[in-house]
Amino acid sequence: MALTEPFAETWLDTDEGHILHLTQYGNPDGVPVLYLHGGPGAGCSANEGQLFDLSKTRLILLDQRGSGDSLPHGGLQDNNLLALLTDIERIRQWLKIEAWCLAGGSFGATLGLIYSGLCPKRVLAQVYWGLFIPSDQGRDWLYGGNGAAKRFPIDYLGFVGTAKADNLSFNTLMARYYRALNGGNRMQQCIAAWNRWERVLAQPWGVPLPVEPMKREEATARIESHYAINRYFDAYTLMKAGRGKWPAHTEIIQGSQDWVCPDHLLREFLAPVAKDSFSYTHVSGGFHSIDDVKMHTAVYSGCARMIASAAAQLQLGEPR
Repeated sequence: MALTEPFAETWLDTDEGHILHLTQYGNPDGVPVLYLHGGPGAGCSANEGQLFDLSKTRLILLDQRGSGDSLPHGGLQDNNLLALLTDIERIRQWLKIEAWCLAGGSFGATLGLIYSGLCPKRVLAQVYWGLFIPSDQGRDWLYGGNGAAKRFPIDYLGFVGTAKADNLSFNTLMARYYRALNGGNRMQQCIAAWNRWERVLAQPWGVPLPVEPMKREEATARIESHYAINRYFDAYTLMKAGRGKWPAHTEIIQGSQDWVCPDHLLREFLAPVAKDSFSYTHVSGGFHSIDDVKMHTAVYSGCARMIASAAAQLQLGEPR
């Protein structure tokens, strides 16, 4: 069901130089669901509403620090993993929600899984897709020369060539992009190249349209580069520490053709976790993006199961 008009829209001041944009859709008496967008830095969009039955859902869309309509746009100061996790708790308390559901893809799934490991009693149920593993291996797969680059070599040459980092080290590539995305003389070209590379991996073997460096593309590139160069602020350590402490209803959905977050890294991460701690859905032929029909269908079904599980726990009846 597509989003219509929000029943509430708010800007929350963090007192740390960031103002968060928060919108709520659907049924105010429905199951509360916090949607965590990816990137980091991508912001929320109307497409996310199509994943839920809004007659049963109180959908809460948060534009994380520097993302979407939050301010300052693309802001990097005090933008780190701990700050994002603190913002989630701040919003839950401000909305006076005792426990809620979490849903999200890519880095949003990373963030949600960490939060649920830290605060399992605050999460009724959760569903994630395209889970990004924020290890050095995950980062190197995404941006280095020996991971996704091997599957899409021509596109990767364009990615490194734009930063004029051919035959240079991975760290040099990251450093050059970081400088360029934060005011370098090739900023516009690097914004476009950064976003194009990720679109190639999210929708493989499609025909990526030219990316005009717009407001959201700039924020996504800057914030993603900021997190990557800081090794995601040790997110992987927190993910491993919370592994298996998740709520009973935890679903993870993964496409076999996801080249942003490859299946082999996800399986390695999940291997030590008891099989009854989560459910895993492997989508044959599924991509990273939920614009892919196979992934959209699988995620929609997962969100419906999540809402049903949470409604039973909250003893909610049919929507009025």
